[in-house]
Amino acid sequence: MWGMARSREGRWVTRPRRLLVTALLAAGACAAVLSASVSAASTPSASRVERVCGAPRVGAAACAAMKLVPAGSTGAQANAKKPYAGFLTPQDLHAAYSLPSETAASSTQTIAVIDAFDDPTVEADLAVYDDEFGLPPCTSANGCFRKLNQDGHSSPLPPEEGEWAAEISIDVEMAHAVCQNCHVLLVEAESEEFPSLGAAVDAAVNAGATEISNSYAGPEETIFASVFSEWNSDYYDHPGVVVTASSGDCGYLNQACPWRATAANFPADSPDVVAVGGTTLTDQSETWASTLWDEGGSGCSQIFSAPPWQSALASFSATGCREGRSIADVAAIGNPDTGVDIYDSTPEAPGARTGWAVYGGTSVSSPIIAAEFALAGGSRGVAFPAATLYTHLGEDEALYDVVSASNGSCGGASSCQAGVGYDGPSGVGSPIGLHAFALTGSPVSTSAPAISGVAEQGRTLTATAGTWTGSPTSLGDQWEQCTLSGSGCLPIAGGTGQTLTLTASEVGSTIRVQEIAGNAAGFGPAAQSAQSATVASNVLKLVGFTPSSGITGSTVTITGTGLSNATSVEIDKLAATFNVLSSTKIETTVPDGARAGKVSVGTLTQNATSKSKFTPTLSVTAFSPASAVPGKLVTVKGIGFNTSSSVSFDGRAASVTFVSATKLKAIVPAGVQAGQIGVTNSSAPAGTVFSSRSFAP
Repeated sequence: MWGMARSREGRWVTRPRRLLVTALLAAGACAAVLSASVSAASTPSASRVERVCGAPRVGAAACAAMKLVPAGSTGAQANAKKPYAGFLTPQDLHAAYSLPSETAASSTQTIAVIDAFDDPTVEADLAVYDDEFGLPPCTSANGCFRKLNQDGHSSPLPPEEGEWAAEISIDVEMAHAVCQNCHVLLVEAESEEFPSLGAAVDAAVNAGATEISNSYAGPEETIFASVFSEWNSDYYDHPGVVVTASSGDCGYLNQACPWRATAANFPADSPDVVAVGGTTLTDQSETWASTLWDEGGSGCSQIFSAPPWQSALASFSATGCREGRSIADVAAIGNPDTGVDIYDSTPEAPGARTGWAVYGGTSVSSPIIAAEFALAGGSRGVAFPAATLYTHLGEDEALYDVVSASNGSCGGASSCQAGVGYDGPSGVGSPIGLHAFALTGSPVSTSAPAISGVAEQGRTLTATAGTWTGSPTSLGDQWEQCTLSGSGCLPIAGGTGQTLTLTASEVGSTIRVQEIAGNAAGFGPAAQSAQSATVASNVLKLVGFTPSSGITGSTVTITGTGLSNATSVEIDKLAATFNVLSSTKIETTVPDGARAGKVSVGTLTQNATSKSKFTPTLSVTAFSPASAVPGKLVTVKGIGFNTSSSVSFDGRAASVTFVSATKLKAIVPAGVQAGQIGVTNSSAPAGTVFSSRSFAP
């Protein structure tokens, strides 16, 4: 069955609603993933989903990566040099989940990702990813990135394997995308067998990992229940360390993949880990929404019992799991149809296309949740961090409750059906901000932060902290770029300080700051400032002026960009007095003596002139002679004169004769002093105007 989906750019593309399994390969083999040649940065016009790894052998895992492949794939194609448009970037993830890109607490966290085999290009691929999306570099040279084998050593590394290399790129890039000042540790197991992967988990703990993501899964085997229990206790029971695990990508009890055992997946079924399910994440009219992804894994364990924080839920009986562990605990984006852009230069198969591609699966979900824990400062001493999530069930400010869709057939139980509160496929929901990872006593906002400064390119905005309960020990700011209405906000890369210097990329948008406050218990719900004025360009440009005509001495409002640095204003090349109201508005006075002419604004480095002219309706443009004794006749020239016009010399009334709309004749009055000549109209165009220079008696 085919459906229509809208890309982020608004284009409609045809995509399959259900996974297409094109071939069933031998146990342990991985499906070759080949992509059609498409234009860089364009959304595939039609696509299918393929699993990167095939069915796992008994006692082994398969990577949980899934790839969106353009239709018409027939073999090796040109590499994709740019991300596909319309899919999720780091900025999208932070916007969707209302996350800061870093916190003071996260700088001490190390996110380990556990995978099988070696990805020889992972660090170089991460550098391409970071450069594309403006993320801070994470390299071995700057101490951010490390790679170890399952024994905890930097060498020898296991052999290269293309399909798992794709999984590694997903895990590493997602971890760094979400937590940009965390350390990232890649531990590569010798094989996909659980003892090897488990040994890698232990190596990560020994290397100081505070969060460990496991983006792989294999069905639990009840006939080997004691073996799975032993693997769990040996490798996945690490109190105080956040251990996340993918719930799988074959729906409820792997029903969507008949070539897999009908069972819950290990290690997600372990009560000692945070089991992560998958959702469909969409941006609907600048509002992010999550629904259940029908391929995301869930189910009831037949080996492990539900932990007390799960079994104590009033709604737990609705899962139908009885005493068994229910999967999952929490959920994040997994659907490859709304997937993430990933860069991977190691081919998944000989001759296969490399570069940018769109990936999904709970292989994406697991490192996202692990990195969110890291942003929040880790377990905060809780032995089994999944328990913390359950304390926030039903809190709208902490969790997005995924309430629609299903991932299989389970007789109406919540093990396969999303609903209000806890359900198997999405657990307690998707975290919003960092409050879902906090303990009781975290700060609560009592007044929002504020922004000061001029909203203009090149200017600096400053955040003033709000007030909080709970005696915060740390405050963090995340600057965001929003639409004119203040919605659709995206985090600004690197915008995590108290100040933000505005760039050309923010012009035409509004800005807000999101503030989080933390103490020993964690971070409270974020507080947002009001949005700024629309950011103006500092490139000097005149858009217009109003009114377009008037008497000299009247006020004209000039609009444009870059006006805050104005040093001069001219009308008809005559200097005018002015007042800068904002970067987009100046108020100026029409200078005495002005004729019809263009309006100009200058700064120390730029000049801009209007296309249209300002037309004076009443103006004294000249007089002659320049000096005369009382009683002599002076000719006054100008614009807008009529029979009601009167003339004054230095404020003294003079006898006047109307000649035309551009000429008056006046007699110099007795006792006059040096000063301007004025003309007053009592009928339209009414008002008093003056000469630009003084008359000398």
